[in-house]
Amino acid sequence: MRISILFIIIIVLSIFLNGSGCTKIDTPIRTDSDEPGSPEGESPEDLFIIPDKYEILDTEPTRIQAQGGTGDISWKTEPPFEDLFLPETGKLVLFSPPDVSGDTILTIVAYNDNNETAKTDILIIDEGMPPEPGDILINEIAWAGTLKTWRDEYIELINKTGRTFYLDNWSIENAGGTGISFFFSGKIGPGALFLISNYDQGSENTAISAPIDYADSSLAMPNSAFGPFVLKNYENIIFDTAGDGGAYIHGTNTSELKSSMSRYTFSTSIEWDAGSWYTESVSINLLDETCGTPGAASSDESGGSGTSDYDAQAIITEYSIDAGDEIGEDWVELYITKSGSIRNFLVTDLDGTDLPITGGQDIEVTEGQYILIIWEGTDEEPYSHEGERFYIPDTNPTGTKDELVLLCAGDFLDGLCYYSTEEIQFDDEDTIKGYGWSGDPVYGKHASRKLDGTGYYINDLQVASWDTSAAPTPGYMNN
Repeated sequence: MRISILFIIIIVLSIFLNGSGCTKIDTPIRTDSDEPGSPEGESPEDLFIIPDKYEILDTEPTRIQAQGGTGDISWKTEPPFEDLFLPETGKLVLFSPPDVSGDTILTIVAYNDNNETAKTDILIIDEGMPPEPGDILINEIAWAGTLKTWRDEYIELINKTGRTFYLDNWSIENAGGTGISFFFSGKIGPGALFLISNYDQGSENTAISAPIDYADSSLAMPNSAFGPFVLKNYENIIFDTAGDGGAYIHGTNTSELKSSMSRYTFSTSIEWDAGSWYTESVSINLLDETCGTPGAASSDESGGSGTSDYDAQAIITEYSIDAGDEIGEDWVELYITKSGSIRNFLVTDLDGTDLPITGGQDIEVTEGQYILIIWEGTDEEPYSHEGERFYIPDTNPTGTKDELVLLCAGDFLDGLCYYSTEEIQFDDEDTIKGYGWSGDPVYGKHASRKLDGTGYYINDLQVASWDTSAAPTPGYMNN
């Protein structure tokens, strides 16, 4: 994987504009012998070399500076390679290492017409094969900025491999504005994160306290369209995609709350998959109350901004654990009490990771409709949907005792606890009560919500609302 000409030009321009721009490399201070303060007639100091780094990947350019000596400085390597220095002469140059097949120590030589010579050794590390799609993924997107300012946006990448890579002139489509690609470069370590932001660390305009890997004020994610944000390498090979160009379905943007959208830690999909993402609910490495985890692992703790008029409403009307029926898997039945979208519906047992039942897709239902949520207990597919049955890959509820909680955009819609042994202690009972549940645990692996005298479901949360002796009727009104 070689350094692109465009990237070299960008770096060189940055070098000779006093290091302005976003290479995250400080410009070395030049100490020529004729600087003010040097005694008149004093002999110039010996020629010597200062590289920015003494250990680099074979895809990673670095700046090298010569100090001392007199006259023009030329450059070469031992053993010799062609076209490694830009410009070819001068005290400050960009060194683009050769593509080596194994870790190699290369000697950098600076020399001039006065027979002055300086040498230094640099270890060139063989990066090996370049990363493949899926090795580097988009991990977090703060498209709404932070409470500090809406311009305080950031994008975080993650290296899913055990190798180090130099990301040479990579880009993210639409991250510089609608239809505009954002370009960046830098090194990402094994299993590490790479944080791209609008402001440098320590800027008075940012709430981010984590180290920034690449800062550039041209980062500008539109709030009116969800990308799509397409991560590409310098050869325009697609590595990941987030968004579909429609409305954002994850993240929060209000005057009181800003939340990033984060990728679940188990997700490796390079196609846009809404079920692999969630609205971040914790705040790490941020100096305000913004929810996000820049520079830290995703929390996998989904939050929401609450239900809206567009969201449907529902109650749990039946559940079956260790089911011996025609479904054959654990399932829960929902009865739609208000028409709308179930995009933000999530059924959780409060243990482990849970995904929205539609995988984040916008699916509308109507009042009076029944839908079934069926646990498959596998992560091979984010979710599948067949008619009114929604198959989710979350871990199945336990057979002895557990909780079933229905949430919409973080709001509690319904819930229950059940148990099948004499042991009724629930680790998460306080949590479900905190959501709004006020009943007692139901004794049974299967139960149906009772009807009142007029044929409507009893909608309180008490254990008396449940019939544990009724036969399973998935998808139909209970008897």
